[in-house]
Amino acid sequence: MLATIGNQFHWRYSLNTGPSTTPGVAVTPGSGSEGSWVALASGANLTQDVYGVLLWFHAGNTSAGVRDILADLGVDPAGGSSYVARIADIMCSQASNAVDVGQMHYFPLFIKNGQSVGMRGYASSTDTFRCKAVFYGKPTRPDLIRAGQYSETLGVSGPGGTVMTGMGVSAAEGSWVSLGSTTRALWWWQLCVGFSSGTTTALMYYVDLAYGDGTNMVTIIENMPVFLPGTAERTGIPIWPDSYCEVPAGSTVYARVSCSGTPGVVPEVVAIGIGG
Repeated sequence: MLATIGNQFHWRYSLNTGPSTTPGVAVTPGSGSEGSWVALASGANLTQDVYGVLLWFHAGNTSAGVRDILADLGVDPAGGSSYVARIADIMCSQASNAVDVGQMHYFPLFIKNGQSVGMRGYASSTDTFRCKAVFYGKPTRPDLIRAGQYSETLGVSGPGGTVMTGMGVSAAEGSWVSLGSTTRALWWWQLCVGFSSGTTTALMYYVDLAYGDGTNMVTIIENMPVFLPGTAERTGIPIWPDSYCEVPAGSTVYARVSCSGTPGVVPEVVAIGIGG
């Protein structure tokens, strides 16, 4: 979806063009409530129709503290600052600093040119996190690019996600845990993983996403890596483009987690699907 043979994006808009250890904008989430919207792109910035958005979250961690964070991506069709959430509850809890990867997500979401885009947060504290956004448009073959019109978020619980009970340790597969059921057909997926703890251990995690009946499962995402360095309670998730899977409306979606060792804390998972 990010790049296909014979088709590429010829236009992009990014919040910054040069290298920086603090890319993007600072977002201050509300503590137990939604915070204020922060602009990511104005209507004047988006001079072309957008077919995909890359979000890079970072600087959302705190040493020896819990930082549960959910972020909304909002759009104002009039190009102003009256945003309506197009993608809700993107969990970016304890996102590491930019030089340690941070957390990246790509969404093939259509946004009409001239619209403005913003972000807000809901968290367990009011400390800031940062987000950089890159918007892609003007494909060589628009008829061959699939871009969604809506999203659904599964697995949200408070300012965090669904706890992965029965997690596999020492590289064993964990047990499937239901994140909920889809209400509409969805075809693109991203996984968000967080650790609601002030004490974490340096370990490697793999996360699977599937739909089915708990026994007969269809894989959506397999072995998405999550990096937990164990210091400053920060979490890194690289961009994961292998996320295309047609999931019918009314399907139950499950996640499971395996860990390289024996962790002291169980991760939480949220899944976001794009459809339309």
